[in-house]
Amino acid sequence: MKDRNKPRIWTTKTFNRLSPYYDRFMKLFFPIGETGREKIVEKLTTGTLLDVACGTGTLLAMAREKGLKCYGVDLSGGMLAQAQRKVPNAEFQRGSFYRLPYAEGSFDQVVATNALSGDAIDAGEALREMVRVCKTGGRIYIAEWPKTDDESITEKIVIWLASLNDDAPQDYFGMFREMGYEPEVDALDKRYHIFAIRK
Repeated sequence: MKDRNKPRIWTTKTFNRLSPYYDRFMKLFFPIGETGREKIVEKLTTGTLLDVACGTGTLLAMAREKGLKCYGVDLSGGMLAQAQRKVPNAEFQRGSFYRLPYAEGSFDQVVATNALSGDAIDAGEALREMVRVCKTGGRIYIAEWPKTDDESITEKIVIWLASLNDDAPQDYFGMFREMGYEPEVDALDKRYHIFAIRK
């Protein structure tokens, strides 16, 4: 289990302050994250969708245009305020991805993008919660930075630099397999993959 008490840059307070500028920040500094959201929305079918750590609601806005009934959860009130403006007909709740405020089997699809690779985040616990609230036969998607077998000096430097910004690759393959799922993987590049499972 990760040390959640470790000092962090990306706190709820940080996201509250950044929320009015977050979309522009992401497009400028992390364009592949936007591509990841678009790719996941292409895969979504009809029904209900929960976006975990939904941020400003960018993915939900695209999903709503496809006719999905959209729900979002985030710890940051500032981010949720932006999301409610962007997607007024979605339903939002403030909450943690460690304890999603929904009953078991509530959603046809559950997604999380750019949310679980924090250095102090227990991604496995968050994934188990996502599985819990997904219906049997439903789909779970994440877009994240996976751990690889690359132990080159370049990769070690990249990981060290990322750790200064509270980021770290995670063993998503191992986490899903530990839960009994074999994920489908769409590798957008070496450090950004979309993982999908059916519950």
